[in-house]
Amino acid sequence: MPSFTLQQVQQHTKPDNIWIVLHNKVYDVTKYLDDHPGGKDVLLEVAGTDATEAFEEVGHSDEAREQLEPYYMGDLPTEEQAEVIEVYRPNFEQVSQSAVVSVNKSSSGSSILSTIVKLGLTGLVGTLAISCYQNGRSLDKILSSLLSNSLPKGTPGTTAGQFWTGACIATVAQLSITLGLGVWAASKLDVQQEFTHYVPRRHAQPAQLIELPRTNLLPKKLNVLDPRQWRPFTLTRKDEVAPHVYCFVFALPNTDDTMGLPTGQHIALRATINGQSVSRSYTPVSNNSDTGRIELLIKIYPNGAMTRYLEDMQIGQTIDIRGPKGAMQYSRQYAKHIGMIAGGTGITPMYQLIRTICEDPSDNTQISLLYANKTENDILLRTELDTFAQKCPEKLQVRYVLSHADEKWTGYKGFINGDVIERYIAPAAEENRVLLCGPPPMLAAMKKVLQGMGWTMPGTVAKRDDKVFLF
Repeated sequence: MPSFTLQQVQQHTKPDNIWIVLHNKVYDVTKYLDDHPGGKDVLLEVAGTDATEAFEEVGHSDEAREQLEPYYMGDLPTEEQAEVIEVYRPNFEQVSQSAVVSVNKSSSGSSILSTIVKLGLTGLVGTLAISCYQNGRSLDKILSSLLSNSLPKGTPGTTAGQFWTGACIATVAQLSITLGLGVWAASKLDVQQEFTHYVPRRHAQPAQLIELPRTNLLPKKLNVLDPRQWRPFTLTRKDEVAPHVYCFVFALPNTDDTMGLPTGQHIALRATINGQSVSRSYTPVSNNSDTGRIELLIKIYPNGAMTRYLEDMQIGQTIDIRGPKGAMQYSRQYAKHIGMIAGGTGITPMYQLIRTICEDPSDNTQISLLYANKTENDILLRTELDTFAQKCPEKLQVRYVLSHADEKWTGYKGFINGDVIERYIAPAAEENRVLLCGPPPMLAAMKKVLQGMGWTMPGTVAKRDDKVFLF
């Protein structure tokens, strides 16, 4: 099955084009809107997101999961898949709703009634015993006189009377014992229906532990950035780090917050300038290891509406920010060798990737950076780049190219051309990529050079898998 990134899923949020993620699988549920039992508004609310948590909280049945199969499109890339945790889901066994044997203790009312019945039966037995005894004595006299004539002479007359007295006493005793046992048994069992009325009991299956993807056992924390909603962020610092280049620092809501920005993506800033809403995209030089802040390196242009607005901002003012944005999302499997060609402030997305790769000991991606500027003073983040190159020589090689270099400059002079690219950047191959970011004239020239060297050119819209990727 094909693979789709979260960034691609986030682009499908309209009523006529809805994608969602469930358990690391991507579904196109556009045609399922009208058939969804919970209504289409529920699907519209989670459009373009990982809806696994919401899906499981509702408690969908296995039948509901089967109904989604026709809308299955593909999977998330391995590097974007959520972690797996264990979630307990018991198996329920259907049981009879009417009791055959009552196991509940009798209520106080039923206990009193049972006591009255027992006393009544005891009194009845006693009455019968006395009556039988008295009648037995009378009967003894009658039988004695009757039997005395039939018995042989010399037989005592009292013998027959004693016999019938014992017979009456035995009968009364048997009746008493029978009634007593019956009352005791009735108090222990409350038989409502015969046992054969129900089918034999089946043993329920034991509960199972089912693995479900989820990112965290703790309560989910809201993302600081939102790709669809603008949120205000406060300017806390503004430093000029080079001629007409500033480092702007915006505070996150909490000091322990991180941007949550995937490496290789950018954000958008929005402000109302001269009565009009203006927005521009920038790549932060900070990453997710930096807490409590967003750092932007921006060059101020004389005719740049947004850059001039940022230059005039005062500490404590806010600006609207939205993100993440961008088609490229880096992972360790992105490429074996990355060639980077940057100009001016186009170094910012390159620096974000360089920092991520060099700070990760398990990342063995190799980088060759060609960084073009006018003068040596225009080189941005030079200290940081040189430091990474010294610490990770097996990963990073940096070459500076100046178009207006002075006599003291010993590096490359002029412009980046095919000879420089062929010397320092790995050739076109399935496992290699080239990233471009800089002024439009420079990008146009670089694309022509790279195409002549066998690189496949990107389309009008940048895609993550482009061999030559334009920021």
